[in-house]
Amino acid sequence: MEKKMIKKIRKKDPKGLDYMIKTYSKKVYFLVNKIIGYYGKEEVEECVSDVFFKVWEDIDEFDEARGSFSSFIFIKAKYLALDYKRKLEKNHLASSEIDDNISNNKLPEHEVLDKETSQEIIGVIKNFKEPDKTYFYHKYFMYYKIDEIAQKFGVTSSSIENRLYRCRLIIKDFLERRA
Repeated sequence: MEKKMIKKIRKKDPKGLDYMIKTYSKKVYFLVNKIIGYYGKEEVEECVSDVFFKVWEDIDEFDEARGSFSSFIFIKAKYLALDYKRKLEKNHLASSEIDDNISNNKLPEHEVLDKETSQEIIGVIKNFKEPDKTYFYHKYFMYYKIDEIAQKFGVTSSSIENRLYRCRLIIKDFLERRA
């Protein structure tokens, strides 16, 4: 059924779009709400609509060999929601940002170092063993709560907390060695 839907979307048949929305709207809404729910229901609904429009537009980027269609949709949803969050934060905090920048006087070389450090931290995270890496991504990149992760993977919340604590220690140790 999913392959038929993808074919219809590629042919720009509205029935494919309808089926995609009916099939994935709740999960996409859940993910987007986790990221930008703080800003209100209207923002979440607008972002969800944009996710499906973006999938509709970018359907030719989907490659079955690289992953499932649901992963394609959720990746689009995550990054679009994060873009929305950045825009909303910018609009929401524009005046306080100006004040912060005046008081911080952050030099460009500090900005570059921060970006380099972020890339190195991502490298450390990619080297985490399973299931730690999965738990870490769910908690800090997909914004799941610890009890939601525990329920999803059938483990205790304390187990998740302990594993995430060890992951944070690894990152902390990396940052201390780097300094």
